[in-house]
Amino acid sequence: MSKRVLLLLFICFAAISALPNNKKVKRQATHEFGNKDYYLESLIKANFHNAFMFCQRLGMQLLTINSNEEYDYLYKLITTELSFGPDSKLWTSGTDIAREGKFHWLSTGYPVKINKWLPGEPDNDNGEHCMEFWNNNGNIGLNDDKCHSENYFICEKKKN
Repeated sequence: MSKRVLLLLFICFAAISALPNNKKVKRQATHEFGNKDYYLESLIKANFHNAFMFCQRLGMQLLTINSNEEYDYLYKLITTELSFGPDSKLWTSGTDIAREGKFHWLSTGYPVKINKWLPGEPDNDNGEHCMEFWNNNGNIGLNDDKCHSENYFICEKKKN
C-alpha cells in the first residue's frame, strides 16, 4: 500500500475512535408530537439542501410545521433539549425559492400557513430563501436565511 492510503486509513480510524465511548452515533427519532416523530440533528451542520437529503437518507423528511400547537411544541423542545443560545439556527423545510415571498414546505409541497416570523422577517436580505428557527439574541422565531448557510436541523416522520 502506498503511504497516502495508509495515512488515509489512519485518519479514518482516528476519526471513528474519536466518537464518544468508541460507539457509532445512532440517529433515530427521539421526540414525538401528534402523529409525528422528530429527530434533532445537533452533531453536524449542513446547508439546506444537504439537510433535506440527510433526512431523506434516514427515511424521514426535513421539518414541516402544520399548526401553531406544533410550533409551540417545537419551540419548547429546542429551548429545553438543545443549547439554543444567541444566533443558534435550525433548518425547517420552508422555502420561497420557487416564488419570492410565497413560502412552501419543500418536504410536502404545501404552503406555510403559520405566522411565527421574527419581527421584520421574512426579508429576503441578499437572496434568503430558506426557513429556519433562529435565536436572535433571545428572540426566537422563524427567519429566512441563505440556503447555503450551514445549520443544525430537525427531521420528522409521520407515525404509521
